[in-house]
Amino acid sequence: MGRELLPRGLKKAIERLEFEPARPWRVGELAALCGVAPRTLQKHFHRYLDQAPLAFLRDLRLKRVRQELLCDAQGASVTEIATRFGFIHLGRFAIRYRHRYGETPSATLRRSLRTRTTSVSQLAILGSRLERPAIAVLPFDTIGVRPGYKTAFAEEVALALWHLHWLHVVAPPNARYRLHGKVREGAHGNVRVIVRLLDALTGRYLWAATWEGDVRDPAGFEERVAQGVARAVQLALRDAEIDRATRLHCGELTAWELTMRALPCVTAVNAAAEGTALELLDQAMERAPHDPLPIAMAAWCRGLRAGHHFTARPEVERAAASELAARAAKLSAGDALAETMLAAGYTLAHDLASAAIHADRALALDGGSAWAWGRSAWVKAYHGQASDALEEFQIARSLAPADQLNFLWSVGIASAYFQNGCYDESVRWFKRAQAENPASTWTNRFLAAACVLAGRTDEAQFALDTFMRHYPGLTISEVRSSLPWNASYLDRTCEGLEQVGMRP
Repeated sequence: MGRELLPRGLKKAIERLEFEPARPWRVGELAALCGVAPRTLQKHFHRYLDQAPLAFLRDLRLKRVRQELLCDAQGASVTEIATRFGFIHLGRFAIRYRHRYGETPSATLRRSLRTRTTSVSQLAILGSRLERPAIAVLPFDTIGVRPGYKTAFAEEVALALWHLHWLHVVAPPNARYRLHGKVREGAHGNVRVIVRLLDALTGRYLWAATWEGDVRDPAGFEERVAQGVARAVQLALRDAEIDRATRLHCGELTAWELTMRALPCVTAVNAAAEGTALELLDQAMERAPHDPLPIAMAAWCRGLRAGHHFTARPEVERAAASELAARAAKLSAGDALAETMLAAGYTLAHDLASAAIHADRALALDGGSAWAWGRSAWVKAYHGQASDALEEFQIARSLAPADQLNFLWSVGIASAYFQNGCYDESVRWFKRAQAENPASTWTNRFLAAACVLAGRTDEAQFALDTFMRHYPGLTISEVRSSLPWNASYLDRTCEGLEQVGMRP
């Protein structure tokens, strides 16, 4: 059964056990943190997983120990690894391990040491994984709260951040970024939470926000705060990492820093910026050939070059986008950002079926990501599902009102209105997109068609003239083959461009 079909309390319990497998959990404590009664939690574990909660935890610990033994990442002993994951009675652990896997833990470790190689590519994988930013969630201070009132804000926030996968949630001494929180109880049973994000290296606060809720619904309020913090913090951290990478000397950049420096170039969606992005991403892929994020970003970049006439050989760029996307898809492992980039790459490689799969995965991993919603919307728009696309583009804009990709969601909204025959509204949103990103001159091919069909001939001619100044000699046939639009959209676009005088 897919995890999304499990009861909410059971799903939260599994997530907490996965997040802290070494913690000496008790069923009552776990149930309280998940907002359900202990008997209900036990019943759900038996009904849906055919296991008691602590049996599930024991199996999870065994699985984590085996993963560590097979990786031998730190050269630790069997005892050290078993203890790290909560096994206290080592004799019982060894018996259960052998019963489960058919060999002793030490045999697994010896086999791993014999077969494990230390090739350059493997070291690159390890390095690229560890480069990602690390964040610590400090215990929240409580001010003026009633005796006996307990909060799980820090745990809920840490769990929400852990699900993002593109950053590491670690102990404070190992984290550059730290989250501080305060909880205040008001006179009328309301609770006010203040959360701040600090760059511990520079001492600069990067973000802060407040939430207010009802003390009578602590679990629901804590979850709402956690999701809001995770959504905002990843945007703040992404911007902070881009800024940090931009300030460094080119020769000092790691694969992660090269990727972050390339990111705003990719999202600019113009020819010069995409060229710069590819140079940076080529270096990142060379240093971390098994990291899916720079590969997926390069796939999107190649697709943008093919889809928006930034190259004289679009078919070559489109084939490269497809190859890079397929390569990244084999490596992607639960990173919402990489899945989002994969959806973008596959979309512009004209593989909408694969794009839909990765867009859905990105949303499943991070339902608060504006970029994931935007990519899902584009897949629906190209398929002709205009109303669904319009709704998802609006969600993307509302989740991150100041995001640099909002112009692209505006283009999507304009395209959805075009498909629905609302041509004046389509013109309005195309012009809004151009105001949000003046370099997006490629939008004029669709703006010209929308203006024609809206009966605004002079505006259509101006849009086409602007487009042709940047893309001289381009034909309607080349526009038709550039993006994976459905036949109805393409027919109306080409009809409009023909009426305004573009060459077939």
